[in-house]
Amino acid sequence: MERLADAAGFAGLLALGAGIAWTLYALGAWRDATRPPRRTLGWALANGLPADPGDLGCAFEDAAVRADGAAVPCWWITGRGGEGASVVVMLHGHGRSRWDSLRRASAWTDRAALVALPDLRGHGDAPGRGTLGRREPADVVRVIAEAEARAPGRPVIIVGHSLGAVVAIHAAALRARAGAPVAEVHAFGPYDRVSTPFAARLRARGLPARPVVGAVLALVDALDGAEVPTQVSAAELGPTRLVAWADELDPVSPAADARAISARAPHAELRVTDGIPHADLGVPAAHGAGTDVTSARSPSRVPPPSAPAPPSAA
Repeated sequence: MERLADAAGFAGLLALGAGIAWTLYALGAWRDATRPPRRTLGWALANGLPADPGDLGCAFEDAAVRADGAAVPCWWITGRGGEGASVVVMLHGHGRSRWDSLRRASAWTDRAALVALPDLRGHGDAPGRGTLGRREPADVVRVIAEAEARAPGRPVIIVGHSLGAVVAIHAAALRARAGAPVAEVHAFGPYDRVSTPFAARLRARGLPARPVVGAVLALVDALDGAEVPTQVSAAELGPTRLVAWADELDPVSPAADARAISARAPHAELRVTDGIPHADLGVPAAHGAGTDVTSARSPSRVPPPSAPAPPSAA
């Protein structure tokens, strides 16, 4: 009996230790998801990236937008587009920043009247923590309103990568429901639910995804509200045109998610490449000739442009 009691006590200690370890791991995963490393000026310089839009030869202003009691840092780049050119709002991915958005900006500055590059919550210079797409869409709606005030009467295009692609679709749905739809959304690497890229990133680091992903997202739901699947918002885009980009080999944001999201949007086009890394989707230099492009409405095999080609107007 004494041996059984000792064994039971030892098993209890093991269970307690395992519970503490899993709790600490879950809290660490939550912190990493909502407060990722700040990739700001030092990160850009260390990686040979531009320090600001001025390094790209662009005139710009650095001015934050007030949204939900917090400041949203934003670069306002003067575009070179002519009469009728659009206003473009560019959104970075998870763990990235407006410095990363600069890698995609060159495809748009020559065609737009104004290009806005904000930092999403908990990223770059933005204060606080991220909410994995729960509260960020409302912030982006405020950025769009400021962009419209700076360049009135211009069509609005939202461009987003990964998390930014999802936030772009949700923000466009908010605008559509308010009776002020934007013209277009260009979504590079969108996913339907955040559990998909979250689990993929943990596995890529050799870390277990279950049950941590579910626990972390339950905490985010409790703190910031329930997640809205991207498909749901895509179905509410109304007249807004959605152009979704995905890569067949992308383990972070699977092409199947982009197909499902595009299928729900009233006006959508799906462009699927083969072999572009997730982090480089939307970067002009990565979209070279010879990749596959598929339309969601009428599948075809054609070479894409050398860079993602936004319309000159509309």
